[in-house]
Amino acid sequence: MTRDALAAALFSMEATLADTRRNIASVERRMRDHAEAETIRSRPKARHYHRRMSRWTGADEAEYRRILDALAGVMTAELAQLGRKAERQDRAIEVLRCKYGVNAPRPRISIY
Repeated sequence: MTRDALAAALFSMEATLADTRRNIASVERRMRDHAEAETIRSRPKARHYHRRMSRWTGADEAEYRRILDALAGVMTAELAQLGRKAERQDRAIEVLRCKYGVNAPRPRISIY
């Protein structure tokens, strides 16, 4: 494998790994957003406070955690599958780097 082909393959693999990590972050963000929306919907506020004061109470936080735990139980399989996929991709990149003796640091591809 030529240096250019190796660099292209490694870059493609790193981009795919970043996409997988982006998907994991997206699933986690959707869970948090859904839990927050459900908490707000299920616990309406009767009065308004000063604009600098939070209206989020301890009971709201407990309800949010309960809903988030329930969603995590439902989404466990999808998150585990994506986590295993990311691990496999990471190992494949490391194997290729070791096989061809690539010592350069791995590029940082943003997942956000």
